[in-house]
Amino acid sequence: MYRQLACLPFCLLLAPVPPAAVLSGAPPQAAPVAAEEPLPGGDVVAFLEKCVQRYEQQGIHGYRVILHKQERIGGKLQPSEEIECFYREKPHSVFMHWLRGQRKAESSLYVEGENAGKMLARPAGLAGVLVKVVERDVDGEDARQSGRYTMKEFGLQAAVQKTYRDWKAAKEKGTSRIQYLGVRKVREAGDRLCYTLRRTSAEPEEDGVSEVTIYIDKENWLQVGSVLKAEDGKLIGEYLFHDLHINPEFKANQFQRSALTP
Repeated sequence: MYRQLACLPFCLLLAPVPPAAVLSGAPPQAAPVAAEEPLPGGDVVAFLEKCVQRYEQQGIHGYRVILHKQERIGGKLQPSEEIECFYREKPHSVFMHWLRGQRKAESSLYVEGENAGKMLARPAGLAGVLVKVVERDVDGEDARQSGRYTMKEFGLQAAVQKTYRDWKAAKEKGTSRIQYLGVRKVREAGDRLCYTLRRTSAEPEEDGVSEVTIYIDKENWLQVGSVLKAEDGKLIGEYLFHDLHINPEFKANQFQRSALTP
């Protein structure tokens, strides 16, 4: 159920390199600002529906954004990562360049309908010196074992759509407690003011997730953060976006193989 909450990236299955970041596991710095401020629409699920509608009304064709990511994979919390992401709506196109914490790839590319349906990547470390670009199945087992999400699942629109569907279903079934926690300033989201929503499940769901906290940017109603935790409070996944630029002018080769080897 939570598989596409953040609709985020993969790490390629190549020879690992030493991580540049240390394990943290610390929760996002979300300081209460105006907890008493009412949520637009009142009801959390109704508000999420409005967020879906508002995205479609904004005329978003693409964006550039920095992603802060940390995941628990195979029971082990991985180092935090900072990734510069470029996204184009049609065709679904994602280019990622690791700024910090890269483990297996320096940069990666996926364009729907191109490159024989494969994702392309420039390996990190020595592997990147020996082999400039490698190909992998975008949703293959190798990719899923190395990361919780694939490049096909990336996108702010897909994120809020999936959140709305899942939370609506949970509300109808009565299997979760859904709360509005007020407006908070989230440091990892660029100190943006965010509507803070939390869903707590009666029993652990997919990947052992029991609690999901969502941050919706107060100004543009985009889902800029998702934090997933287990029943014991351990972090399962944390995905926060900052420095968002909507409808930027991309480089001519931004979503081409040549962008991987500048």
